This record gives sequence, C-alpha cells and structure tokens, in this order.
Amino acid sequence: MTKLYNYLVYLALVPTVIYIILFWIIPIAHVFVISLTHKDSFLMGSPEFVNGQNYETVFSMYGESIRNSILLPFSAAVLDLVLGYPLAYLLVRKKVLFQNVIRASLVFPYFGDLYISYGLWNMFLPGGLFDIFYNIFGISYKQILYTPYAVVFGFSIFTLPFMVLYVSSNLQEVDYVLEEAALTLGASRIKTFFKIILPLTLPGAIAGFLACFGWNLGGYLIPLLLGGVESGNVITVKIVYLTLQIHNYGVAAALAVILTMMTMFTTYLTFKVTKFIK
Repeated sequence: MTKLYNYLVYLALVPTVIYIILFWIIPIAHVFVISLTHKDSFLMGSPEFVNGQNYETVFSMYGESIRNSILLPFSAAVLDLVLGYPLAYLLVRKKVLFQNVIRASLVFPYFGDLYISYGLWNMFLPGGLFDIFYNIFGISYKQILYTPYAVVFGFSIFTLPFMVLYVSSNLQEVDYVLEEAALTLGASRIKTFFKIILPLTLPGAIAGFLACFGWNLGGYLIPLLLGGVESGNVITVKIVYLTLQIHNYGVAAALAVILTMMTMFTTYLTFKVTKFIK
C-alpha cells in the first residue's frame, strides 16, 4: 500500500516537472546558448559562437546599466522598509480607518506595473496632480520626472505591498502578551519595540526587503517612463533596445542571463529568510 501511495505521489509530480522543464529550464538554457553567439547569428540559423565575448562586452559597456539595476531597486526597497514597516504594525496592532480597503490594495502589484508607471508619468507632467507642488516650491517637472528619484519613487510605490505583507505575516505570529508583559514590567513602548517587536519581526522585514528588491530587478515600464534615457538606463531597458533596435541578440541574451541569475539569487535568499518567520 505504501509503495502504491509513493508511486501515485511521484506520478502526480510528472505534470509539474514537465511544466518546469518546458517553460523554465529549456527557455533559460536557450537564452544562455544565444548569449554565446555573435549578434543574430543564432536566429539566422548559422550560429557563430564567440564564447564569453558577449559577457566581456556587457561588463565593459553596460556596467552602468547593471549598477543602476541594483542601486535603484535597492533604494526603493529601503524606502519600502521605512514606509511599510510602520504601516504593517498599524494594520496588525491598531484599528485604522479604511483598514480593509488598505489590505485589499495590497494585491495591486499582481496587476502589473503598467498602472503605476503610466499613472505616475501623467501625474508628474505639467497639469498633472503634482503640478500644485511645482507651483508651491517653484520647481520644474523636469527636476523630478526623468530622474532617479522618480524611478525609485515608482518602484517603491509598486512594491510597498510586499513589505507590508511580509512584516504583517511575521507580526501576527508575535503574541501581544509579550508586549503587555514588557509594559507591565516597566519598559517604555519604545524600549518594548526595540527589545521585543523589532528582533522578532526582523526576518519578515528582511524577507520583505529582498522581495521588493528582487521584484524591481526585472522592472521595465517604470524606469522607461519615469527615468527616461539616462535615469532609465537599466538592464531590462537595454535588453529591449538591443533586441528590437540593434538586433544584437547575443549581448541582449548575456544581459538577460545576468539579470536572471541576480533574480534567482535574491529569490533564494528570500526563501531562506522566510524560514525564520514562524
């Protein structure tokens, strides 16, 4: 009976294994092979292998794109941590006005970044929602839009729900009795937070930080619309440019492989940290 059960379990895994092989492993391997070929030779049916030359080109010519692809999501993740942690605490420990509406909005990132990028782009333009702030502070929209600040702001708005979800999940596992006991023993609320709440919710905060960072690594529309030519100089934008305009599929594939490795490593760290959330 046990052998039959094990056989059925393995049989049930077959569709999943086939799916992973067909739509994950094979596509990544395909892109890796293209990254070793010269320009569009692979797609033309006569691949001209250049070994690691495309990767040398990437690190020599597109180093700034790689740095921006790390620094901009990292800055956004820091902002998410600063804004999302207090919001998660209020949602879990306090009664907030429109609490259910706020919680429902946490699924917003799953709809894609088109809404955030296009919406903020229109809000930053003259006549948009932020136009009143331009008049108050006497600045031009060009000082905000098409700058790294606009990209970081867009990234942080897009991934803020992830930070709130991770911290909230971790905070719900912390018994409120621990806070009451600390307050009863004479500890202030600030000391209670730093001695009890923060250490116990640190895994959730780190996991949320990594999730926000990893999600924004593959961001395309936000840096394209809010960053422009210079501030939107990230890996994803370069991949599209190299593929559709230059037709240098080899270098574009090399950038894609690097981005995939960065994302997979970040996801791995997120899963490792998530194990500490109990």
